[in-house]
Amino acid sequence: MNTPVTRSPKQINFPLDDEIVLEPTRVVDSKTASPTASGSSVPTQTTMATSFVGDTEVLLRQRLLVVALIWAVLTGVRYVFALLDPNTGEGLASGTLLGRTLFSLAIAALLAERRPLQLRYLRAIEYLYFGLLTISILVSQYLVSSELISRGDLISVISFDKNGVIRILLLMILYGTMIPNDAKRATRVILSMALCPVLVLASLRVAYFGSATVFADQKQISQIAISNGLFCVLGAGVAISAAYVMNALRKDLHKAKRLGQYELNEKIGEGGMGAVYLAEHRLLKRPCALKLINPELQSNPVTRARFEREVQSAATLSHPNTIEIFDYGHTDDGIFYYVMEYLPGLSLADLVCKFGPLPAGRAVYIMRQVCKSLAEAHRLGMVHRDLKPPNIFIAILGGECDVAKVLDFGLVKTTTSPESPQLTADFTVSGTPSFMSPEQAQGVRDIDGRADIYALGAILYFLLTGRPPFEKETPVALMIAHASEQVRPMSELGVEVPAELEAIVLKCLAKSPGDRFEDARDLATALGSCQCAAEWNDSRAEEWWIKQADRQDSVAIAASASL
Repeated sequence: MNTPVTRSPKQINFPLDDEIVLEPTRVVDSKTASPTASGSSVPTQTTMATSFVGDTEVLLRQRLLVVALIWAVLTGVRYVFALLDPNTGEGLASGTLLGRTLFSLAIAALLAERRPLQLRYLRAIEYLYFGLLTISILVSQYLVSSELISRGDLISVISFDKNGVIRILLLMILYGTMIPNDAKRATRVILSMALCPVLVLASLRVAYFGSATVFADQKQISQIAISNGLFCVLGAGVAISAAYVMNALRKDLHKAKRLGQYELNEKIGEGGMGAVYLAEHRLLKRPCALKLINPELQSNPVTRARFEREVQSAATLSHPNTIEIFDYGHTDDGIFYYVMEYLPGLSLADLVCKFGPLPAGRAVYIMRQVCKSLAEAHRLGMVHRDLKPPNIFIAILGGECDVAKVLDFGLVKTTTSPESPQLTADFTVSGTPSFMSPEQAQGVRDIDGRADIYALGAILYFLLTGRPPFEKETPVALMIAHASEQVRPMSELGVEVPAELEAIVLKCLAKSPGDRFEDARDLATALGSCQCAAEWNDSRAEEWWIKQADRQDSVAIAASASL
């Protein structure tokens, strides 16, 4: 067993350079979900909402929370000022101001909880919240205006009434711009709000008809009513128009998130090649990972042809330990994409960063599967050229744990088709320097599967020690090290590794391809002959994942596998 060595993610660096490095896929939000294929997160109830209704549900909850907080702040500030001058209209309405503030905070607290709420419950909260706010404003306007009328304070009545109209206008604008709605529903709600100031004034006219003190100037009162009504109509028109425009934009955005038979959800990862999205096939309802290639990388026909050829080549691979490619195509604006299986699990980079170096038996168990995947690719004349910890995933599939999956054949090179056009520029270096073979670092054009053998040795070194074979400041320094410096044996680092396994790793890392294992099958056989190979099996893997779930380190992953 190797000595435990722990390293934080920041301590394990894979130097990057735009000219030579395929940037490892990055997790977008590792705090809220467990890592999965292509840097993704295990889909939650929210991220898997693929329909327009599902999108509305998520957005409605967020927007209601924002509106409730905005209104709580506004009414809270007004309540403070009302306490400073209790004899004004605002002062007389201090009780209702406090009530609206507390009510808004209660609604915000309800929406901020993690408890899932279906769309019909969110709509009920929406109607309850805006309805009670409107009624509260109406009642407050009537009661306070009545008190001011009894005092004979016409100026305060007019001022308070205008403030009420402004509050209703603000409420309508917030509803029209923030709450996701279709035009009909928004029109009904907004027009109901717009009637409130008119109802208040009409009620006051009925209650105090003939009052010589306040309503002596009928012409002035009529002008006030017309002015308030006009404000309400204009405000309602603006709010309804805003609701119509926002709803149309949401529909356009939802349509734009569809690529053929696939619906895109949230972005789950991004790298130098492009962005990865959690997607779902619209008919099969099957989750998948959809990668949109960076438009800057396909600005010319040769590059586009290269991507298509590479994806077609990778799609011919059928080994269970190779990522499965479902489909590929182009968006309406010409951006290339391909669709692959969605894998719940961890990349080797994430696994080592989070849990430290692996026991020798587990490292052998995983890498033997990787060798089987590469054996098929090498037989078909394909060289991966970018093997690294972020491109190997440990998945939970079909109830089995620690299922290795080789990802991202984005730099695959075909060596057995001389009739194929040369689509890779000469005198360029492709790959990731931390795990790059010496021949790749030197820009050798005709490389074979033994370049991948070197990368596998570098990955094994990383799994067992928690660090790559060389650690330099720049990508160029790393390539020089791989081409000319001898790798420091793991035993010299104070890491306990079985001697036979260390010998295998160092043979993989030989500078000359002829001194390495001939192919991936020979490496798999050598790994299987190690005594430590018997230390890890399916049962041990399952026990490890269950243990992490019990520790709440990988709850979402374990749940997705139904352990």
